[in-house]
Amino acid sequence: MEIKEEKRGDVLVFVFSGELMGGEETKIFQERIYRAIRQGTVSIVIDMKDVKWMNSSGLGMLMAGLTTLRGSEGNLKLANASERVRRPIEIAKLDKILQIFGSVDAAVESFASGG
Repeated sequence: MEIKEEKRGDVLVFVFSGELMGGEETKIFQERIYRAIRQGTVSIVIDMKDVKWMNSSGLGMLMAGLTTLRGSEGNLKLANASERVRRPIEIAKLDKILQIFGSVDAAVESFASGG
């Protein structure tokens, strides 16, 4: 999996591509979240448009990131998740915890509106 970053105002957008399977990428993802927090950014959107597949370890990675950010009074939101990626989230009933938006713009704007 590859992770790119782009800043949109006070929101950091991670663009994921490939397969979200946990493992070594979990450590890389957590390091990037900790770095963002140290730099004062606690609002993060993950653009999932290029994620082909996600297993339970990948889902755990997202939940760990969410927990870390919420512990710093921040939040993590998802955007552009395909049905194949949404399904494990819905099966685990984590769609009640993880907010999923149809676009990165909508997810970024939701931080400004307090959503």
